[in-house]
Amino acid sequence: MSLTFDFDAESAWLGSFKVDTPSALSRGAYGANEGVPRILDLLDKYQLPATFFIPGDTADRHPQETKAIAAAGHEIGHHGYCHEPPPGLTLDEEREMIERGIDALERQTGQRPRGYRSPAWELSHNTYALLAEYGIEYDASQLAADRPYWVSDKGERTGIVEVPGAWELCDSSLFMFAFSPVYLRGLAAPSHAMELWRGDFDGMYAENSDATYVLTMHPQIIGRHHRMQLLEQLIQHMVSQDGVWFAQMGDIADDFRAREAAKTGSA
Repeated sequence: MSLTFDFDAESAWLGSFKVDTPSALSRGAYGANEGVPRILDLLDKYQLPATFFIPGDTADRHPQETKAIAAAGHEIGHHGYCHEPPPGLTLDEEREMIERGIDALERQTGQRPRGYRSPAWELSHNTYALLAEYGIEYDASQLAADRPYWVSDKGERTGIVEVPGAWELCDSSLFMFAFSPVYLRGLAAPSHAMELWRGDFDGMYAENSDATYVLTMHPQIIGRHHRMQLLEQLIQHMVSQDGVWFAQMGDIADDFRAREAAKTGSA
């Protein structure tokens, strides 16, 4: 079980939605001002580890909150510089985005990110070669399985571990509202999300398998009070079950590598 948070703040609106109006940017700022403190308090209450994927722009714009996340012991992952979807970037532009993101996270937290989640869960045909070049050990942008697997790039197995997610287990697909530049209805009732999120958890648990449940959330979305209540109720249900490992994404990738090495006798 991995609790992950994409701390996009204003970068989602600037990079993906391509809007810079004060109202839109204030929605991103809500994640820093209100969402992050509430999330950190909840994680501390239950002594749970988490992974935060943070764009470089967010780290530079909100250094205090970014440092607080790292100081609490949570893993920091790469999430672009200004939430730029890679398919719209040239090779040089994507390289610059990766470099700037790494630089910002290192400056603000002292940590070099081990993992990457692509903005909007979209990848270019250059992404994996670039991630390997910059020493990224795992990716969290694919959705092909319920457990980790090796990334394949252009028909060849890479050394990058995929820790996949699911749109059904993402708060933005359920709650995100916008009039423009595209209309997103969003604003689902928390009970609807609970039905989906607990349903998948219970299904994986019933299989008694090595499935990996990755919940993807955004401080500006999950950080509202009624959604934080949803998250706490879900956590209470999960911690009450025997044998559930709450892990950061890097730990899951390490566990997968160890299992694969045990199978083959090599890393």
